[in-house]
Amino acid sequence: MDRTFFKRLNESNASSDCRKDLCDFVSKNPDLMPYLLAFATDLTHKNHYKAVWIIEMLAETHTELVFPFINQICDVAPNYKHESAIRGISRTLLFLTTSKKITLEKEHQKKCIETSLDRLISDAKIASKVYAMYTLAHFAKKEDWIKDELQNIIHKDFAYQSAGYKVAAREVLLQLSK
Repeated sequence: MDRTFFKRLNESNASSDCRKDLCDFVSKNPDLMPYLLAFATDLTHKNHYKAVWIIEMLAETHTELVFPFINQICDVAPNYKHESAIRGISRTLLFLTTSKKITLEKEHQKKCIETSLDRLISDAKIASKVYAMYTLAHFAKKEDWIKDELQNIIHKDFAYQSAGYKVAAREVLLQLSK
């Protein structure tokens, strides 16, 4: 791995400017993508979540750079334990599933659905649950069983969740009713 890039990534912080600079740097140097993915998927590295932040931003703005690594992302996504990585990968899955630039294969769709369902019923923080909810709502347009399952989960958990969750849940339920 490029030592300068590795050091820069390792020393990054959560500020939007810092993350945007790294995202821009990788988008201008796409040859760094394999290294970024290796860093993000090495769950033994204490700062792997920092690489997930960059992948999340790239998935939003440069989906085509992230797409070739969809197998790695889908395979590792359910294994994240660091809350910042969970949130970032949940958002990454949302961007990958809703992108108009790429088309996921059935295998990838299945993994995204499974990971999102697991996140939605887990003890994950609200942001991760909300991104999982939106991902599942996207797939519910094609699969009735997902629509039914998502509605059941939302109705079951609604009373126990935060105001932010409830706002997103109402929006998703409205989408599902159309």
